[in-house]
Amino acid sequence: MSGMTSGALARLAFWARGMIAIQDARMEWPGFSYTDAEWARMRVLATPIGAGRYQLFTMVNAVIFIAIAALGVVCVFLPLATLLFPVPAETSALKFSALLAAYAFLVIGIGLPISMRLSSILLASREMRASLVAEAGDEALAAKVSWQINRITLIMCGLLVPGILLFIACDIDAGPIITTLKWLAIVLMAVSVAVGALQQRKRSQ
Repeated sequence: MSGMTSGALARLAFWARGMIAIQDARMEWPGFSYTDAEWARMRVLATPIGAGRYQLFTMVNAVIFIAIAALGVVCVFLPLATLLFPVPAETSALKFSALLAAYAFLVIGIGLPISMRLSSILLASREMRASLVAEAGDEALAAKVSWQINRITLIMCGLLVPGILLFIACDIDAGPIITTLKWLAIVLMAVSVAVGALQQRKRSQ
């Protein structure tokens, strides 16, 4: 049997609910792949969570995470920036970018698990916890999810520093590039959703 607490199992169930929704839409989340056995287990864990409760979970999680990020800016980033760079005009791009990347990694790597923990505490009802029965392998699955989140966070923050330096070194006007990338992402997401919906309709016929 798994040694997971009911709270940890509830967090895993909420995560599973989101991943199952992505799989059912025939979409993929790069960096988050699972075996057939893991998908089957996540589908069982996600069963007690209705669509409405999961949507509420995502909203509460977003609010808590934003609050944590804002608190991090006030209590961590700004004090460190003031201490390390007393003269802003003399601050090098490399040092500032490194601090920004470290802050982003800290907030996402620590803040996201905290926000998910608090959100699951608030929204995992007694009935839901009672319906979740831990099994062997749940701890390994939860550890895998945690590693995947940290890995993606590390990649994102690792790309932040060289990306900023490249923009500065090449004197790139980021406005048009960011706008283009934003619309490209919107188009790709729309295509992905449309294809997923079409495939889901074909399966149901």
